[in-house]
Amino acid sequence: MKQKMSLLNRMLLPIAPRLACEREAWRRHAQRNFYAAADRSPRSAGMAQSNTTGEQANQGAREIIRARARDLERNSDVMNSLLLAFERNVIGSGIVLQAKIRSADGTEEEALNSRIERLWRRWCRPGSCEVSGRFGFREVLALCLRRRLVDGGILVIRSYFEGRYQLQLLEVDDLDTTVQGHEGRRVIGGIEVDDYRRALAYHIRVYDAWGFPVETRRIPADRVSYLSCLTRTSQIREISPAAPSVGRVDDLNELLDAAEEKERVQCHFSMAIKKTEGTLSGGLAGLGRGFGQAQREENREPPAELLEQGMVVYLNPGEEVQPISQAGTSSTVDPLVRTAQRLAGSSVGLSYEVASRDMSQVTYSSARQGLLEDQKTYRGLQTWLIDHLCETVYEEWLDWMVLSGRLDLPGYERDAQRYQEHVWLCSGWDWIDPLKEANANRIALETGQTTMQALCAARGTDWKEVAEQRAQERAYLEQLGLLDNGGMKDGKTDGKPAGGGTAGAPERTAGMPGGRGAARTV
Repeated sequence: MKQKMSLLNRMLLPIAPRLACEREAWRRHAQRNFYAAADRSPRSAGMAQSNTTGEQANQGAREIIRARARDLERNSDVMNSLLLAFERNVIGSGIVLQAKIRSADGTEEEALNSRIERLWRRWCRPGSCEVSGRFGFREVLALCLRRRLVDGGILVIRSYFEGRYQLQLLEVDDLDTTVQGHEGRRVIGGIEVDDYRRALAYHIRVYDAWGFPVETRRIPADRVSYLSCLTRTSQIREISPAAPSVGRVDDLNELLDAAEEKERVQCHFSMAIKKTEGTLSGGLAGLGRGFGQAQREENREPPAELLEQGMVVYLNPGEEVQPISQAGTSSTVDPLVRTAQRLAGSSVGLSYEVASRDMSQVTYSSARQGLLEDQKTYRGLQTWLIDHLCETVYEEWLDWMVLSGRLDLPGYERDAQRYQEHVWLCSGWDWIDPLKEANANRIALETGQTTMQALCAARGTDWKEVAEQRAQERAYLEQLGLLDNGGMKDGKTDGKPAGGGTAGAPERTAGMPGGRGAARTV
């Protein structure tokens, strides 16, 4: 994009060209930006040149981006590889509750804690925690995570339905964007806010059995968990985190489709017919253009366009068969696919190996470094789910259990905080090299750089459960007479765990509903 000369200098140009050029050079020099990124060069012509609030920037493109992200969710294997990686590692087999109620002397009330955990596991089953009865609490968490990654957010309404505390899941499409105000307060994108952009209520469209909206309901904000992706303080509504990668992943799909179509065409198109110039269909040459053309059109059979197995094709005189070499897929496809997968993964905080499941170019050190960075991404989302949904749901569920008489907690109304003490166990991750990791953990534990609690928590287990389970196993082996001087009689082990008290112990599946013991049943 060329910069135009100012009007005064253009008028001066026919009279004094040198003076006009000098004036124009000084004018452009004075207007030069101190930052190269602010220069209005041709390469930056497509970039935004003005600033708006977060909501103004998003509201025009929000629904388009959401629709395209959902299309990729349905049709793109690259997009689904990222979503499944998040679901496997963030949710896994679930986020498990552990009640931590303590008595006056500071010891844990094991019996009461175990009872609360059993009741919580029972509520988390499908048909109990969610209004439609289709999802368990683990599936609710997985849906919330997926919709945040694709749509940018999801609505979870916490309500009492038929005397039971349950959750209702709504998509962000259910927000009524046609409502502009309510009792003098602003409603932006279906969310009623105050002067501090704090949500006061959500205006939800209600549909009939055929999918037509019949009314709009106002639901107070204290009943709604709006799990949204917000990147600016001036945002009110969500924006899909997939926005930076939507165009690139779509281009990648088109590239792969074009490469597949190219290979398909070349597999069917196997030969060509070459004609020798100057040779007529009757084998006579040089008798004139008119004679040869007429003879050719009269005697020649229609050429075969499709070749089938066992097909015999007669060629005209002067024609010969030339095979066509079938070139492979373009050499640029594989690098472009890897680059697109790397960029799509990095935009959401994942490594290329996780996004592509391609481990052909990694070493132990690089794989471990990538795994550690990926785990930071997973832990952040686990913390987000716990803070924005699990904590609120558990505290309200405990209130409902006490008020409905299903759980007897003396003095709960006076000291609810003591009874609400708890922790969450998230899914852990396996080691790349168990021997190296176990030895490193043993050294860190012996030198005081870590604790059994930290080591077990990293794998989604409780260190007390591990210690109790190992003690039970040891007592059982001694009872059977299989231990001799602290070790197995066959000499295969000395009874010491390889990983500082954790690696040698049988452990329950990370995140498996089991509270204080996965072997317990309800």
